[in-house]
Amino acid sequence: MSDESTSILAGQMRLVMRSASPMYFGGGLALVASICLWHDMPAGLLSGWLGINLAWQTVRWFMWRRFCALKSDEAVAGWAWAVTLTWSVTGLLWGLFGAAYLVPDDPEARFFMLFIFTTNVTAAAVVVAPYLRAQVGYVLGAALPPTVVFVWHGTRYSLLMAGITVAYTAIVRSAALLGNRGVTDLIRLQIENSRLVARLREAKAAADHANEIKSRFLANMSHELRTPLNAIIGFSDLMREQMFGPIGNRRYSAYIDDINASGRHLLGIVNDVLDLSKLEARSMNLAQDPVDPTVLARECVKVVQPLATSAAVSIKIEDPDRPLRINGDALRLKQILLNLLSNAVKFSHPGSEVVLRQVLAAEGGLVIAVCDDGIGMDEAGIVTALQPFGQIENSWTKRRAGTGLGLPLVKWLVELHDGQLVIESAPGKGTVAKVLLPPSRITQPDGALVAA
Repeated sequence: MSDESTSILAGQMRLVMRSASPMYFGGGLALVASICLWHDMPAGLLSGWLGINLAWQTVRWFMWRRFCALKSDEAVAGWAWAVTLTWSVTGLLWGLFGAAYLVPDDPEARFFMLFIFTTNVTAAAVVVAPYLRAQVGYVLGAALPPTVVFVWHGTRYSLLMAGITVAYTAIVRSAALLGNRGVTDLIRLQIENSRLVARLREAKAAADHANEIKSRFLANMSHELRTPLNAIIGFSDLMREQMFGPIGNRRYSAYIDDINASGRHLLGIVNDVLDLSKLEARSMNLAQDPVDPTVLARECVKVVQPLATSAAVSIKIEDPDRPLRINGDALRLKQILLNLLSNAVKFSHPGSEVVLRQVLAAEGGLVIAVCDDGIGMDEAGIVTALQPFGQIENSWTKRRAGTGLGLPLVKWLVELHDGQLVIESAPGKGTVAKVLLPPSRITQPDGALVAA
């Protein structure tokens, strides 16, 4: 038997044996029927049948307890014949009850017996329908004794009752087949879902392991990459300043400038990649210090000013209307503004203006907006720009060096400060990048929260 067949069989049997209610119901119904028929049937026959029935329900209960202790599908499937035999004997006991239909002389007693018999058989046939072998054993055990008695009695009505019993058995069997197909399909779907969940867990574990290896690799490589880059930048700075004497040929000075610029650019890429890996691994910790946004803005503009001057772009600062403090990491907040300002300058037309605006929101939060009237981008471009290494392909961006890490870093750093990055842009109309910081991050210089 294949693993899937074993799992389906185990699922069917668990449905059949999921509760002890059929034992309680069967024992209680047998007791009620015996009490009601005590004066209409021989006491010895009725008490004997009741005693056997109650004893058998007790045996079933102990077997059910043992079945519930089984864990694996293989162990459950090994009980197939035991479950089939249990239900077959149960059906036979109720079949003997139905076979005594002709014993009482009172028509009402006979009708009561017929009602008890059909109610119990119908209910039990539905309960045991998930496992067809047990259902067949139960229905045949219940139907065979009364059918034999009716045929043996030989009258017209008894033969008719025998035919009705056979037809009733066929109807119950057909209904059970339909129900079993639905149950089997449901079990098969559950098995597939379980396997899919297991595969997803394995894939997640593999992805987490790969991500851990990547983070460990980047952390180990950071020293190996930064050390020679810092040496290149440091020595090229010394040569640019000609601290140990003049450089003979002017071309060497130009080469040294290129070496220094390339080293700084490569070091910036390395730092961005390392920051990105830390954010992905959720291993970046923020300092929690009061940061003056006005001072922060001026420091960032000072750093970006040479780039803006070379691009013939002016930068304007609009401060908040009252002194504020941002509770956050000054270095990471500076990184956010520098990325937004450098992007705005790079993609602005010569002679245009970039505005760094800081506005206190109505609810007490702070909105830091970097506005430009540069090339802009559409909705698809915004989505691309927010993806790691995402770059919009056009003639303008090809002339601007970049790795596609700036905006993703900004987005994650803002979210690390419990904020939100919102980008509004349209092709040819410029871009507005807004950093929305919540009220919990904004305080007055004395440390009190800003009133809304």
